[in-house]
Amino acid sequence: MTVTEEAAKEGTEPVARPRWWLASARWWRELLIIGIGFGLYTFIQHQINVSPAPAVRHANAFLAAERWLGIDVEAPLNGALVGHPALATLANCYYVLLHEVLTPLVILWLFLRRRAAYPYARFLLAVPTLLGFVLYYAVPVAPPRLVPDSGIVDTMAAFPGVTDFSSGAMAHTAAQFAAFPSLHFSWALWSGAMVFWLVRRWYVRFLAVCYPACTGLVVLATGNHFVIDLAGGALVTACGVGLLRLLRPVSETVALRSAPESGS
Repeated sequence: MTVTEEAAKEGTEPVARPRWWLASARWWRELLIIGIGFGLYTFIQHQINVSPAPAVRHANAFLAAERWLGIDVEAPLNGALVGHPALATLANCYYVLLHEVLTPLVILWLFLRRRAAYPYARFLLAVPTLLGFVLYYAVPVAPPRLVPDSGIVDTMAAFPGVTDFSSGAMAHTAAQFAAFPSLHFSWALWSGAMVFWLVRRWYVRFLAVCYPACTGLVVLATGNHFVIDLAGGALVTACGVGLLRLLRPVSETVALRSAPESGS
């Protein structure tokens, strides 16, 4: 059902037919988009991982800027986490696995239950992701844990397991030098914002706010991102919102919040 059809069903004023980038979801098209995105991400991973020197140089510049600004909180957070091995192992698992589970779950929920909002949510996820890919290739940045003399303990190496990026399959799949912007944080912001926007239950909204906040804390404490990386993740997310507002009327996207769930 299109946005126009849903508006007619609800007795509201119909809106303009979406253009192709906001077209109604089709399962085969969504799988194609995911396949292309995964292929592009894999290609960029391989390009970034071959040359660590520029990534470390950029990371040192980030660290110097944070020290000058007084926002270099990574080392204190990391030190506190390393003192609790069980918590550090849990944080490593959170970093590696949670976004791989929650982001697809939110996408699936939107596709199945909030079909009218899905094209807009897809757009808001695609824009920061694509911007992140471009920045990963143009400005590779090493995570704090891989910067010599940063004072950051590599929790992935100190508490190895399925989260160890230094050996095994993870060494070949992880984009080691793609820290800026933090798509972990961007995707968490997106997931939290979509749930907060479309669900009215207070406790669900509370969890939606907690998720990006916890993600930001984890990626800093595990030494996987700088504060500047998180700011970059927020910025590319804001770029998606700004671009959507330019392409579609604000009233249309806001109206989708009150649309009934599919199948309800």
